[in-house]
Amino acid sequence: MAVTLGGWNIDEMKGCNLPQKAQSAFTAVTGGLVGAEYQPVLYVGSQVVNGTNYCIFAIQTLVEPNAEKRLVKMIINAAANGAASLVSVSGVAI
Repeated sequence: MAVTLGGWNIDEMKGCNLPQKAQSAFTAVTGGLVGAEYQPVLYVGSQVVNGTNYCIFAIQTLVEPNAEKRLVKMIINAAANGAASLVSVSGVAI
């Protein structure tokens, strides 16, 4: 991993266990993404809307040589019919 002068280096974080419904939605959403891999490291909680939103902090690794890791906040929606969708992915500023 390259060191960026003045940039933060993310220490190794262990993956976390997500609640079963959140894990199902996370797997359904991230399994279809191309160009990046995600490892959940913190389950923040859920929000009941039209279905359920899950807030998960994850390590994002772009699929390219020497890619830097980023800490991101993901909001994933599991609709009442069971379909999962990615609402947002945003970098966490530190």
